[in-house]
Amino acid sequence: MKSTLEYLLFLGISRVLQFLPLGLVRMLARAFAGMVYFLIPIRKKLTLSQLRRAFPDRSDAEINRLARGSYVNLVTTIFELMWTPRLDDVMLSRILRLQNPDVLEDARKRGLGLVLMSGHFGNWEWLNIGVPRLLGLSVVTVVHPLHNPAVDALVESWRTMFGNRVVPLGISIRDIIRTLRTRGIVGMIADQSGPSGAYYVRFFGRHAATYEGPATFALRTGAPIVIGFAIRAADGNYDVVFEEISSRNLGETEEQRLRELTRRHVRALERMVAEHPAQWLWQHKRWKHAPHADSVLIEDPEDA
Repeated sequence: MKSTLEYLLFLGISRVLQFLPLGLVRMLARAFAGMVYFLIPIRKKLTLSQLRRAFPDRSDAEINRLARGSYVNLVTTIFELMWTPRLDDVMLSRILRLQNPDVLEDARKRGLGLVLMSGHFGNWEWLNIGVPRLLGLSVVTVVHPLHNPAVDALVESWRTMFGNRVVPLGISIRDIIRTLRTRGIVGMIADQSGPSGAYYVRFFGRHAATYEGPATFALRTGAPIVIGFAIRAADGNYDVVFEEISSRNLGETEEQRLRELTRRHVRALERMVAEHPAQWLWQHKRWKHAPHADSVLIEDPEDA
């Protein structure tokens, strides 16, 4: 019964938002995010704590501004995702401004498949939905299934409306390898906390358990990793940028290569978050696990 009510509420809100112009949807998102931040402080304490640890030189007023901005970004992303059925090619080309698509195209031309990464930054959903459409591509996206199957099916219909395919995390390894070896593109978001036995890479000065998947798939298939970000601009739309993660001089052994490639894509994410901190998902427990005696700690070369 609870899951049915959740689905009906989610469906109802999305249908209402789809009747409204996008500008009004974004205004409502800001208002709702403010209400959550001040009146229903879900994970507010965690958000503020993580921001203070990441930016110790910033004032309390600045930290609060960034925290509220993070809530606005999250709610805006959710509301915009609900608005997805209204998208068309003309809107996508206006909403997603591709700054350097040649980075993506150059990586694809090598014919080795492509690992297309991002983080929970800007509107990561529209990045994955819209960029392949604008470039005439199809992406196999690895996702965490939502706890409510009906809501999950509805969200999947939006994520796949332009030809992408979704595979669930955990049972998708063969599908990912097959896609990359047949020159396909795999989309992954790997900036949430990995398991306690994962590699620990420094992220804003603290070791954070980090998924090895993107680097593992890239090294097993030879596919390059390109990390992309949809940066929310002042007009509410997005400047989309890409960066290829260098695979040169990774190390002598397979283990060294895996650690170094993982470190490099974490560092690329860190640089973007440092530049636009209000656009990242600080509500997630990124430092959920602390390193233990058997943990593999990955340091930057200058710190080793």
